[in-house]
Amino acid sequence: MTTRAHPVTIALALALGAGWFGFPGLLWDVAWHRTVGRDSFLSPPHVLMYTGVAVNGLVSAWALLVGRRRHGAPGGFVVSGAGFLLALAGAALDEWWHVNVGKDVNLWSPPHLVGLAGTVLIAVGLVFALAAHTRYALEPRWRAPRVVLVFCFADLVHKAIVALDHYTLDAWGRTPDYYPFLLALCLPAILVMAVRALGAGAATATVVAFSVEHIAILVVLLTFGMRIPTFTPLPILPAIVLDLVMVAFMLRRVSALAPVVSGAAFALALYLQEGVWMAWIVERPWALRRIAVAVPGVLLTAAGSACVGWMLGTLLRSAAEARPLRDALGSARRTRAAVAAMLALIALGVVAAYRPSRAEPPASVSALGLTPDTTFDYRDAVFWEALLPDGWRGAGAHSAYQEAIVDGRGIPLGPAWCSPNASALERELLTRRFRLAINGESVDLARYPRTRRRMPDGTLCVWVAVSAATPRPGLQELVYTIERGTAPPSRLTVRLRVKEP
Repeated sequence: MTTRAHPVTIALALALGAGWFGFPGLLWDVAWHRTVGRDSFLSPPHVLMYTGVAVNGLVSAWALLVGRRRHGAPGGFVVSGAGFLLALAGAALDEWWHVNVGKDVNLWSPPHLVGLAGTVLIAVGLVFALAAHTRYALEPRWRAPRVVLVFCFADLVHKAIVALDHYTLDAWGRTPDYYPFLLALCLPAILVMAVRALGAGAATATVVAFSVEHIAILVVLLTFGMRIPTFTPLPILPAIVLDLVMVAFMLRRVSALAPVVSGAAFALALYLQEGVWMAWIVERPWALRRIAVAVPGVLLTAAGSACVGWMLGTLLRSAAEARPLRDALGSARRTRAAVAAMLALIALGVVAAYRPSRAEPPASVSALGLTPDTTFDYRDAVFWEALLPDGWRGAGAHSAYQEAIVDGRGIPLGPAWCSPNASALERELLTRRFRLAINGESVDLARYPRTRRRMPDGTLCVWVAVSAATPRPGLQELVYTIERGTAPPSRLTVRLRVKEP
């Protein structure tokens, strides 16, 4: 006799399995942009991620239209459905943004953040749906839902780490204030939620699961020659500290201060870990004065984040125990007040996280500190944007948009010319002349050396090796002119938005 799986169980398996595509998909997308460049809407990483989102949308639609009425599908699917709509809006906005504003380089653009928020809502909704459907808390020996939840929490950690944007691409630009603030804003909520829902050790298990998946995916990408982000941060030590503090409060049955103290302890352990890493491994130690100024705000942020996680975990545990969420804190009134406070903390965190980059007036050439630089990675160069669209060689006017971060390493600004092979390049360079104007001021490119780079498609490019050693935040206009003998010149105008870290 065979036992037929419950329709809601099948729906959850499909949604969670498809949702996991986002884990390798996001890392692959970052590596794709850094290796291949900005591609079409349907690039392979995008297809992988959008497939996961689409499957979740279909599952949510089934749950809302059929599943809730016929099979008792949990209300968590409502949240995941809202997340699907938000992610869909982010994808549509992203395409509009590329056409009307420009191809954004960093994750911190409105379309990307909207899409990421949508995937977070999908994950949170599925976590609650899984807890309500399995009621795992009523069966202490039933480990499968708990294991799945650990990996769900690991996926949320992954989304938080990816949201760090350029801080995960290169540790060199990590700051002692905003970088720890972002980690303190996101991670304690996820880890405390895991402990409240699953018990002692869940925070460490979550981060270990994240670390194993993270490293494995990056190793695969590296094997295929992709330019990957850094392997760090791996917040295992801060998670262990958070777990120990939570256990200490559990043993004493004192719960009111548990999230506050555990969140603060997480932040202190994080500062210790990342401070040592920056000083000894990256060899760019953080200034003690800047740490002292930032620590109080980061501790407060981590405590608030942990309180959000405490409330979410309490609601999740209530769902797992088959109790109405409205009675999670003993009464509907107390629960409503706690949820309102949680939403207020989330709103406050979002507002605090918004720190627009300072924008200076267009800089002079002397202020940019132009210097010869033959060691740059061409994929960090401003002119790489010119090599991506078709028709860049053609005569006439072209335009592009590029973004860069002030990370202390300089920004390669020189133009380039590419040919299929070395002999063709030598022949074409005889009639090619480069000119560059920055914010209307001409740059003498004859002062700088030339260097060659082989592109992924096999073409050979020669670059004028000049970098801005002291880039200034704000919008800079770079006009490249390539003269080609008697043929009409090609002129490319790049709007370069430089942001502070």
